[in-house]
Amino acid sequence: MTQTSTNLFRQSLTDPSEFTITYELVPGRGSDGKRLEKILQLVEDAQSHSRIKAFSITDNPGGHPALSPTSLGLEIQAMGSSTLLHFSLKDKNRNMAESQLFECHRTNLLNLLVLGGDFPRYGFQGQAMPVFDLDSTQLLSLIAQLRHSYSIKKGAPGQKMKLPPMDFFAGCVVSPFKILEAEQVWQYVKLLTKIKCGAQFVISQLGFDMIKYQELIRFTREQHISIPVMANVFVPSLTVARIMNTGRVPGVILPDTLLQRIEDEQKTSDRGEEARLLRAAKMIAALREMGYAGVHLGGNNLNFDSISFLLDQAETLTGPDLAKETHFPEPSTWYLADDCSNKPKKYKTPLFYETNDFVHKQAFNERGAFFRFARKFSLQALNSTFFTRIYTFLEYLIKKVLFRCQMCGDCTLSHSSYLCPQAGCPKRLVNGPCGGSINGYCEVYPKEKLCFWVRSYQCGPEPHCKNIRATESIPPKDWSLNKTSSWLNYYSGKDHCKLKNRK
Repeated sequence: MTQTSTNLFRQSLTDPSEFTITYELVPGRGSDGKRLEKILQLVEDAQSHSRIKAFSITDNPGGHPALSPTSLGLEIQAMGSSTLLHFSLKDKNRNMAESQLFECHRTNLLNLLVLGGDFPRYGFQGQAMPVFDLDSTQLLSLIAQLRHSYSIKKGAPGQKMKLPPMDFFAGCVVSPFKILEAEQVWQYVKLLTKIKCGAQFVISQLGFDMIKYQELIRFTREQHISIPVMANVFVPSLTVARIMNTGRVPGVILPDTLLQRIEDEQKTSDRGEEARLLRAAKMIAALREMGYAGVHLGGNNLNFDSISFLLDQAETLTGPDLAKETHFPEPSTWYLADDCSNKPKKYKTPLFYETNDFVHKQAFNERGAFFRFARKFSLQALNSTFFTRIYTFLEYLIKKVLFRCQMCGDCTLSHSSYLCPQAGCPKRLVNGPCGGSINGYCEVYPKEKLCFWVRSYQCGPEPHCKNIRATESIPPKDWSLNKTSSWLNYYSGKDHCKLKNRK
């Protein structure tokens, strides 16, 4: 495969004069069959046109097993088309993630969309175990290092060595379609953090609220984000629309008003086919006028003739009413611009947070009143196996009662309003939420448990949307510290804080 073909997506997306179109492929379960035949036929048909710059290939969407995106990507690449591989982390620990990055570089599959991924579902003989050893910010940091010649420390397998630069083009995702303030603010905070960690482009979650699309592009401009942003446009069939409307697709909201429109269109002679294509075409035209760099297109049972018709219509449509005609908001949605124009509301910080934050600052901040004593005492406890065990047991008792502590050995409580992500988040995310919540509820426990990071937002200090900014990405946990004392690890400089051992 030539370098030109592989980089076609990158060349288009980084060219301000081009409006980039990608199309999403969902390979499904199995290594053969009619589904894959249709996918490859669509790719072949699209080669007669130049509008689709890359075929995006999902990675076990919905948490279900499917054909590897790398496998299908190599076939599509051999046909002469560019690919954009989804690189999700739900099934990979850090070693597997790095190994697959080497594979992608070796095979010239350099365009990657980095995401945490949907929570794993039923697989071979039951529920699959979630991994989430890294999150998207941490993997983007790894890729950024690989782009600039990554050095492996002495003592690692293979000893000290310097890897050659790997020219990945890696992007991230964001959802502007959240209903609650807590959900939406966290999405924008994490977006800024992902970009700080090295994301080179952004693709939105799919949605149907045009004001939210406008909100995202306005936010990126206000934050002086220079990397390209693409909008996700999805063309649902009636069956899929009903599934999305019930909240069974993580992070996706399809309002009742749109479902009713699709059901009414189903009664026409073509069962609503032209109407759904025209609606998507109008969305694309409106998004182009908003200033998006391109569109990430997807849909159910679309052949190339349908895609070509849709894109033809999108190129001819113009006018100020396009966004209004395709705007389907969810009732009671929180909008960033509306709230930020108002003064901060009166807010009383929860006593639980204030108490724990005071203790934390006194004992674990180098300027705290008890820091020097606590550190000296802790380092002395390390000199005796017996006292280390007593110290660890007492820490466990205190933190188990107060925080449901899992004794991971590298505590991040102060970063999440003194709620434990190892106990409260099914994906154990330490750098903010995934995109799977709907109306504030966790993707894994819909309508049962609030998203951990929504609770963190509600239990912390006074929030206000004008304070949205990138955070420092917490590095992945060193699992050799698991079941040890996080306090001892902190004071001895073993945890993510890497506190210098000054006595």
